[in-house]
Amino acid sequence: MSGANEGSTMVITHEISVDSPNSSNTALSIPEQHAKLQQLRHQLLLRYRPVLQQGAGPIRVMARMVGELERQCREFNIADEVMQTEIVNRTIGDVNLRLVTECVGESGGPGDYRMLAEELGIALPNEQINGYVAPGETYLWLRNQMLECERLLLAEKFDLRIYDILAIGNPILRGWLAGEMQSWGLPVTRDQVYLGLGAMDCINKVLCGLSQVYREQGVSEFSILFPEPGFAVPEWQARSYGYRLRHIHTLPENNFKLTAAELDEVLANDSSIRVI
Repeated sequence: MSGANEGSTMVITHEISVDSPNSSNTALSIPEQHAKLQQLRHQLLLRYRPVLQQGAGPIRVMARMVGELERQCREFNIADEVMQTEIVNRTIGDVNLRLVTECVGESGGPGDYRMLAEELGIALPNEQINGYVAPGETYLWLRNQMLECERLLLAEKFDLRIYDILAIGNPILRGWLAGEMQSWGLPVTRDQVYLGLGAMDCINKVLCGLSQVYREQGVSEFSILFPEPGFAVPEWQARSYGYRLRHIHTLPENNFKLTAAELDEVLANDSSIRVI
């Protein structure tokens, strides 16, 4: 199809047209960049509104919107200073240390926050981070620690690159974690420790495993108690495994914590609650 739209590219999502850059774009002035960013932001709001109305998690949808807006801005060559004034990312709690620009006092001094990426082992050797050149020493140290840990595993005849038939993970790490819990007075052995990729993955594995145990025991209805306000992700994890969700509202005078009396009352009124 040719005519008025010839030479331009359009992307249609949810019947909302979203501009796409092409090679014919000319450099935009700063006021034009602000206007273009605001236009892109408005288009994304229209595009994602139906997604939110369908019940998707708002925090994750907002994170996707911000990420997509930043990507589109870079495609349109919108300046970083314009993006910083127009986009406020308050969605997911991750911090990109490669974007830190603050330096109080001399470069490399105690107030040079650009060094955080180096100190946490994120910066690669000789990586430039807003004027600071990271030596990458922490990054290399961490890689060396990985090497030493893999040698320990191979000494125990455990190869990370071979399929883990029992699906229980790194035996040395499990032993270290068991030892840590033993220092708390818990009678835990290595064989009782299972590994996961972060808190949400561990919660998901626990909820999945317990739901299977309840079914094998012939328990037809099992509930999980969630204090509110709280984190929404475990709720949809539990719902996907067949748990019935029970909620209890916590109060500001109790610092939004569940009290013993409230817990006793809700457990007395619902015997199907198996997980809190």
